[in-house]
Amino acid sequence: MKHGKTQTCILLLFSLFTCNSTAQSLMSMMKQPFNIIESDWERNSNQDLSLVYTNNDFCDYYVYRIDDRSYELHPGKNTIFKIPKGSNFDNPFKNPSSYRFYRGIFVEKFDVKRPYALPVKNGVKTAWKTDIRESKKTLNFFMHQGDTVYSTRGGMACKTSDPRQLLIYHSDHTFAAYLGMDENFIVPGEEVMTGQPIGIAGRWTVSISYFFLDENKFESLQATGYPYSHFMPVFRTDEGDVQMEEKRKYTAVIDDELIMQDMSKREQKRYLKNKNRK
Repeated sequence: MKHGKTQTCILLLFSLFTCNSTAQSLMSMMKQPFNIIESDWERNSNQDLSLVYTNNDFCDYYVYRIDDRSYELHPGKNTIFKIPKGSNFDNPFKNPSSYRFYRGIFVEKFDVKRPYALPVKNGVKTAWKTDIRESKKTLNFFMHQGDTVYSTRGGMACKTSDPRQLLIYHSDHTFAAYLGMDENFIVPGEEVMTGQPIGIAGRWTVSISYFFLDENKFESLQATGYPYSHFMPVFRTDEGDVQMEEKRKYTAVIDDELIMQDMSKREQKRYLKNKNRK
């Protein structure tokens, strides 16, 4: 009887583990929300006819029109073709065309030495281990359930299908996906600063994956398979900016230089001014 109860507990725990990992998996996060990209013909005030693609997310998208070419879609409306009023120009887009789209655009200058913050409070020790629930490189950090999770880099929050998930789009077109949180403080469209509290760690703390849309995984403008590459960042610690060894603890360092590295000069000035007021 005792053996049966033990088996039941193990199965229940496995079920909970599986449900949690499935609900908050990286693969589920990367499924674009419904109607995130829309296309339509519109006329402006001058009666010019334009083919407009609307990006209803807060990060960039790469779109490939079948039998045409690729386009970068920024948040909001993007005009990809215009016919002036009264023009006799032959419309190459008059026939319907399907398209494929991917979150992000190609990274032009990827800086492997750019430092990231650890997802814990300044001065706190942590380590990471590989999250075996994910098929792509994902770091599971040593924390406790209920601990506050901090942003490892500043950027813009994108839309996700699960409100507990957080996807941050950085200025160099890379992403950070935060998985496994019990609570997410950030709403889509919100700008996030490095070191900002962003959520509450869940049962399996928090797992983070860093990645970008990789041009090398496209052939003739189309993706040949999974289109993203995942990477291990350099983290700022009391030992300097290092690529942390797995399961070895380091002390987090979150300083002004790290916080301001993604800010414009105006934003840096405002940040320092506000800090000096406190």
